[in-house]
Amino acid sequence: MGLFPELDENQTIKNVKYYFEHDFPRLKARSHMNIASIQSPSFDTVGSAGNAINTQENKIMNQLRAQELVVATYKAIKNCPDDYKYKTILKYRYLYGQSNTKTMEVAGYASTRYNECKNAACLYFAEAFAKYLKKAVKQR
Repeated sequence: MGLFPELDENQTIKNVKYYFEHDFPRLKARSHMNIASIQSPSFDTVGSAGNAINTQENKIMNQLRAQELVVATYKAIKNCPDDYKYKTILKYRYLYGQSNTKTMEVAGYASTRYNECKNAACLYFAEAFAKYLKKAVKQR
């Protein structure tokens, strides 16, 4: 055992790809919800079986959390190693939504090298993003 705990690299890479392909687009959409369009909270519990949950507050909190995660995603990519290839791959493939083929062209790699770099970029992203998640949890 080394300085850092063992990491299942293959699962981490899969998780990062899933995040960018499924969760991140939803977070971006949710983070842009117009707060001004949310109605005033209703304090009338008659007819709602006494349920006093403030759904408007929940919507606002969900939007703010989504905004935090979107910002953390951009910061995590920015804080990946200064090696151009990792940031370029993450930006073009996942932030700009470019195909693997287009991203390979921009990065200047053939398929095998591109996939190696993309996997490494996913691992760097996971490490950087985890730091932001821990920081956000501590602030709450």
